[in-house]
Amino acid sequence: MGKKKPVVSNKHFYKKTNAKYVVKNGKNKDALGENAAKAIATVLYPIYFAGSKVKGLIKSRQSKAQDSSYADVSKHKKLNIESSSIGLVKTKIIESATKGFRVLKPYKYYVAGATMLIAISAIGFSALSQIEEKDDTVIAETQQHVVTIPKVTETEEALTTFDTSETATMEVVKLPEFKVMSFASVKVYQLKVNGNGIANFRSEEEANEVLDQLKALYTNVEGSEIKDVYFSEEVSVELAHIDITQFSDYDVVETALEFIVKGTKEEKKHIVQKGENYWVIAQYYDISPYDLEVANPDIKPESIQIGQEISLVVPKPLISVCTVEEASYSDSIAFDVKYEDSTSLYKGETKTKVNGVYGERAVVAEVIKENGREINRTILSENIVAQPQAKVVYKGTKDPPPRMGSGSLVRPTSRGPITSEFGVWRSYRRHTGIDIGLKIGTAVTAADGGMVTFSGYSSSYGRYIIIDHGSNMTTLYAHNSSLTVKKGDKVFQGQTIAYSGNTGNSTGPHLHFEVRINGVPKNPRNYVNF
Repeated sequence: MGKKKPVVSNKHFYKKTNAKYVVKNGKNKDALGENAAKAIATVLYPIYFAGSKVKGLIKSRQSKAQDSSYADVSKHKKLNIESSSIGLVKTKIIESATKGFRVLKPYKYYVAGATMLIAISAIGFSALSQIEEKDDTVIAETQQHVVTIPKVTETEEALTTFDTSETATMEVVKLPEFKVMSFASVKVYQLKVNGNGIANFRSEEEANEVLDQLKALYTNVEGSEIKDVYFSEEVSVELAHIDITQFSDYDVVETALEFIVKGTKEEKKHIVQKGENYWVIAQYYDISPYDLEVANPDIKPESIQIGQEISLVVPKPLISVCTVEEASYSDSIAFDVKYEDSTSLYKGETKTKVNGVYGERAVVAEVIKENGREINRTILSENIVAQPQAKVVYKGTKDPPPRMGSGSLVRPTSRGPITSEFGVWRSYRRHTGIDIGLKIGTAVTAADGGMVTFSGYSSSYGRYIIIDHGSNMTTLYAHNSSLTVKKGDKVFQGQTIAYSGNTGNSTGPHLHFEVRINGVPKNPRNYVNF
């Protein structure tokens, strides 16, 4: 026997696919959506047609059959032979149709169901037939779908084997597979920031209204003319279709605007308690007082009340509004200070001869703001309205006396009567100094040189100072309105150390002056000539 003839065969090997495909072409999506709508409409219409029309036709045929059977006999007698034959045929047809409908009447719902299935099948095949295979719709392919080995010549004994070597020729057939195979989507107008959707609206007008209201928050500026308004980010309103499984609800203008301004939908509030201020609240929540001011722009920090609700969420706007304003305003011009030497003043002392006067200028500037905060200012023009006047100040040139006690005290004020003597009994205790009546703001000077050992406040003395002159002698100056030296300062005799007042336990403006030896109050008249 001769050799067996080789057999040529094409074999196809099918593997389970892991490839992922996404249809990005908008036209294909629209075609699927339209076909889905047609399918739904077609499904509903046969139910209505089968349920009502078929029943109506049966009643109509029954009515016609009854009318024809009870027709006037005299009418049939007048007809000729041909017409009577035709009438007889019509009657038979109507009776047959009526019987047919009577037979179908119990099965009318089955007829409707069959019609519905036929319609769904037709629309389904029509939708799937319009899916086009395009290379630009494939974004990832991880495994082949069909492997074809063309015309492999083998003996009959080897037909059951398959060549898996790298030299085998393979052809990849791409089949469409969709990441989201859904025929239901929601039409929205999406507000996008830098390509990311942040809100979905029913209409384009609502989306634009949000942007208009956002701009209005920063364009109502008094004394400035708005030249331009723009967004720092790329902002757009686009028509989009969102898969119904990923859609929650349409956004409302007011809530969307609040979300854009704050940058979050989080709400965190604090109710002000007794003794709290912005600094205390900020420390408690580990934020800065400045953040609280930003979070509550309509509240003045110094006027918060107990029980008042304040926000703890610091705004981080999703969209930044930039404005270009042309502002016209008046600006002050600083005056110069000139000094003149004076031999009547000690070195380090000064005295004003002529007060300075600020000048004025009219300015026109271009101001750029982001979310209401100024980020740049350019002066366009300025005109001098009034020139400033220089301030003239005397500067002392005389050497001061030693900043140490000389042992000889002088009167601590240049004027004022003695209103209460030393040793007078007051409320079961003796008066420990001398009171000198003075107007508030009168200069109080050091009775002798020395070092300030105390400068502060107490409930009884008010604002007061103690100076140590050495040799166990100290002097005290109480009830002042303000103090000009601090603890540790060295002062000389006659130097201004405070200004008289009415602070502490005082019945009127005066200076309470004490002299102490080894800490014990002594009569000041024994050391000072009043």
